[in-house]
Amino acid sequence: MCIRDRPKTLIQTMYEMGGRLVDTPAWFRPDPPVVGPMIQEMNLQDELFLVGKITVNGREAAMQHLQKTIANLGKRPLDLMLLHNIRDAQNTWPVLEEAKAEGKVRYIGASEATAKIENDVLEQFMKDKRPDFIMPAYSMAQSSVEERILPLAADMGVAVIAIEAFKLGENDGAYFSVTAGKELPEWAAEFDCESWAQFSLKFIVANPAVNSVLTETADPKHAIDNLGAGYGGLPDKATQKKMLDVFRAL
Repeated sequence: MCIRDRPKTLIQTMYEMGGRLVDTPAWFRPDPPVVGPMIQEMNLQDELFLVGKITVNGREAAMQHLQKTIANLGKRPLDLMLLHNIRDAQNTWPVLEEAKAEGKVRYIGASEATAKIENDVLEQFMKDKRPDFIMPAYSMAQSSVEERILPLAADMGVAVIAIEAFKLGENDGAYFSVTAGKELPEWAAEFDCESWAQFSLKFIVANPAVNSVLTETADPKHAIDNLGAGYGGLPDKATQKKMLDVFRAL
């Protein structure tokens, strides 16, 4: 498989497994992301829920970033545009509000805020700006949003896309260095969990405030495994507690 075919295979695999949400970077440095043209080439842009991000400061730069992202992904209205880490919100958030009012995007929100910004800042942002979506870090290893942020999102009707399912500390994917060589608990089969990846993902999506969870991989086999977490049962509250105990004991 050539390098260019691999992301197409990943997108196709995700689509065939029932996945529909694709998160994209919006850095454009120095070149625009290749995923947008690939999705258009595959004629899937209208089948997928496409997410972009504002990752610059200043109103003019944010407007240019927005326009480039919409053009790159080839979809108008774009499904969701996020303000990354609530950066320069005084100048950039109005750009997103205007884009939504003008029909350029369907939904707006903030991404990865809790990984860089304290929960009280995100909480105040949610109350003041009333975003449609938030994209916080949430997992068994990163659960600080459980106490206030996720309940507030549920109360306000704010959709939640969880990220960093396999991150420990500053290391992406370090979750698997902890679970490697360990036996999955037999009782995980009670909620149709077949791997350690699904163990983490099912814990996350079992929270009623979470609408979706993002994962990153370059391997179609891993994509199939990850997406398998969306099938079958989910752990109840008591089982989630058992899962936490197992994970913390690893």
